[in-house]
Amino acid sequence: MYPPRNVSVLMSGSGVIEEGDSVTLNCISDSNPPALNFSWFKENETSAVGSGQSFSALQSGRFYCQAHNQHGSQRSDAVTVTVHHRSSWHEVFGITVECGAIFILVIIIIIVILFIIKKRRSVKSEDLTEEPLTYYNEDTALELKSMTSDLYNTFKINKKTLQ
Repeated sequence: MYPPRNVSVLMSGSGVIEEGDSVTLNCISDSNPPALNFSWFKENETSAVGSGQSFSALQSGRFYCQAHNQHGSQRSDAVTVTVHHRSSWHEVFGITVECGAIFILVIIIIIVILFIIKKRRSVKSEDLTEEPLTYYNEDTALELKSMTSDLYNTFKINKKTLQ
């Protein structure tokens, strides 16, 4: 009967991960009876960051485990986990795509607004020009109406002048 000894950490992979990924750390020890309690610590921190024989590290740092049985405990050497942040060009590319999409949307909105304004102006213009000319059956006069303002100008042209 003896406490844990030769406590070590086995790491899946190299310990270098991308942001958002994790690496699994496993704590092993030689003890009799076998260690059933394991605690995980990040170096320079006093409280445990995990428990159990395995631990998933999501952040950079140096981690170690401590194995326990009824005869005592022992800690492992620390292993280093490094998280590489996604390269900044990914962020720049994402921002560029978002800005481009917003720019295209703004251009489309401006084109639609200009089209609506042009259509309304052409409808108003048609309303002004579609006012029928009034012809009198009288032998002596022809009345023309101008729609350039709300006031109508009336011109009388003598039949003799037309000839």
